Amino acid sequence: MMLMKIYHLYFSKVFRYITDLGVHPGQIPLIRLLGKEEGLSQREISQKLHIKPPTVTVSLRRMENSGLIKRLPDERDQRVSHNYLTEKGMEMYHMTHELADELEQYTFKGFTESEKCLMRRLFAQMIENLDDMSILEKKQGTDKEEM
Repeated sequence: MMLMKIYHLYFSKVFRYITDLGVHPGQIPLIRLLGKEEGLSQREISQKLHIKPPTVTVSLRRMENSGLIKRLPDERDQRVSHNYLTEKGMEMYHMTHELADELEQYTFKGFTESEKCLMRRLFAQMIENLDDMSILEKKQGTDKEEM
């Protein structure tokens, strides 16, 4: 329950700041990904962010309409387009990094460096545990099919 409370508080702060910037919070992962890896195709974005392709399509269209990204066709395959942040998108990328850094400072205020390090290790372990759980879920789905 504490993890859910932390998530809720953190997300509500992020949501407020991001919407004030004129960006939908759901677009932040795409902005951050394209800020690190320019020119990704829609399929690559979908795979890297674990988002369904239709969701990526809608988000990219909205981001293009708001001037955050530009799409350029592939030189070899015109059916594929590559996505790049515009100047406005890069500005948003930098602003989101600053916001994340600022929120992290507030979130971990009063923690020692060793406590922060321990927290990272514990979170990493939680993520690994939950990722491993998805393997069990897939196996359970296979077991049900065999019955």
